[in-house]
Parts: sequence; structure tokens; C-alpha cells
Amino acid sequence: MDHQHSQNSGMNDSSSHASSSDPYNTGRSDTYSPDFAEPPAEHLKHSGPGISSFIVGLVGLIGHIMIFVLLYLALYSSFGILDSSISREELALHPAVILSSLAFLVCLILNLAGLVLGIIGLVQKNRRKVFAIIGTIMNGLLILLFAGLVLGGIYMA
Repeated sequence: MDHQHSQNSGMNDSSSHASSSDPYNTGRSDTYSPDFAEPPAEHLKHSGPGISSFIVGLVGLIGHIMIFVLLYLALYSSFGILDSSISREELALHPAVILSSLAFLVCLILNLAGLVLGIIGLVQKNRRKVFAIIGTIMNGLLILLFAGLVLGGIYMA
């Protein structure tokens, strides 16, 4: 009898050891079947291009904000807010305006790359799309903001 008990306990130990070594074994009897089109949502990884799109969008947003702040500070210290005796040509040729325009274009190129990465992240299968959605929306809005600024500048002149 003791021999049978030791064999049963040995089998229980090996089965409990096998189940504890598998971190995804939750004791449920239903398992992933290849018939499903996608694996369960809790096992999906985040999309690499989607994460990159989100990070590029954040860098672009921070870059745009910093450019506007630095441009304002440079122009304020050079001309003053109440000094309206500056011609448009003189203002357009100011080094702060030229450098901020170039930096703004660099941020726009970053946003275009982030938009492409976000679309790639949205198209990937079997990946989470949260960062891809946020990155695509953020980069797309920044590009639309740039287009609005360009159109506003064209119609203001």
C-alpha cells in the first residue's frame, strides 16, 4: 500500500511541477487552437513600429512647442513686444526666424516618419495597436497643424 501511495505522490509531484513551470497554464481546460484567427488579447505584444510612432510623435510635439517658445523669446529680446516699427522683410530675415523655420521643418519630417510608422503598426497582424493608433493620430494632427499654419500664412499676406 505504501508503494502505491509513493507512486501516486510521485505522479502528482511531476504533474504539479510541469504545470508550475508553464507560466501560461492557468488551470483552464480550454487551450489556444490554431483554428482561431488571432491569439487571445492578453498574449499579444505591442507593435514595434507603433511604439516608435508614439515616441516620434512625442518628440515632434515637444520639438514644436520648444521651437515656438524659443522663437518667441528670441524675438521678444531682439525687438520687444510693443515695437511695431519692424518691416516684414526685416522680421523674415531675422536669424531666429530662419533657424526656427528650419527646425520646424525637421520636426515635420519626423512627424511624417512617425505617421508612416504608425500606419505600419496599424497594419501588422497579431499585435496590439494602442501605441500605433495614438502615434498615428498625434503625428497626423501635427502635420495638419503645420498645413493650417502654412495656409494661414499664405492668406494673411
